[in-house]
Amino acid sequence: MGTRALRGVARATASFEIESHVFYLFTQILSRRNLALVDKLKPLGVSVPQWRILAVLQERAGCTMNELAGVTTIDRTTLTRAIDRMAETGLVARRGDAQDRRSVRLSLTAAGKDAFRRVLPRVVEQNERAMRGFSAAERADFRAQLHRMVRNLDPDYDHRNATWLAGRAAAIAENRRNRREAS
Repeated sequence: MGTRALRGVARATASFEIESHVFYLFTQILSRRNLALVDKLKPLGVSVPQWRILAVLQERAGCTMNELAGVTTIDRTTLTRAIDRMAETGLVARRGDAQDRRSVRLSLTAAGKDAFRRVLPRVVEQNERAMRGFSAAERADFRAQLHRMVRNLDPDYDHRNATWLAGRAAAIAENRRNRREAS
């Protein structure tokens, strides 16, 4: 590390205040929200990681474990255990990928979709509690800034989402075509 960089580190160290650190604040927000969610979700028999899986599979049915891990940001061991439990309790279905025999596609079962519908209002309540007092414009601006931070840390973020969105648009178009042909 050069002299200039060392001086920058020294200045940052001298002025560092944990309460002003953005990522400290993120962890404080997420931890407090998740603690509240644990209490809200416990009667429904769903954990916070399971909620994240339900939410992603609700939107991205048929994704692989790798895709699910990337979107949920749940570590692979925890994710595998959660999926195993959710499959045992009938919330998640696994099916082989016709084009890649090594891949398994995941989707919600009818029970999983029902669990998502039961859990969602409790999650929305906690999210709204956290965002209380923010105008619609402030929320939109905040989301845009957060997306920019994710892109700064994950250069493939837009590509992965564009690929998923393109696949989703194609599936919607095919469903419409099938409905027209059936009528």
